[in-house]
Amino acid sequence: MKILHFADLHLGVESYGRIDPATGLSSRFLDFQFALDQVIDYALENRVDLVLFCGDAYKSREPSQTQQREFARRINRLSTS
Repeated sequence: MKILHFADLHLGVESYGRIDPATGLSSRFLDFQFALDQVIDYALENRVDLVLFCGDAYKSREPSQTQQREFARRINRLSTS
């Protein structure tokens, strides 16, 4: 059985980033999205049986709608494959 464990995304920690002109989003937020995409790609490519995400998806208790939407989009991709 293959198990993948990850945690502590902290979406919303956007210090030191700039606004990406193409998306209007913080470049740091895009970095976090890319990292999560890599985790999901790895899980799918390696046919992982169980993925454990152990918390701290967001920096704050009130994440933006964009943060929630992008996190959900990626988790949905993982869960429907």
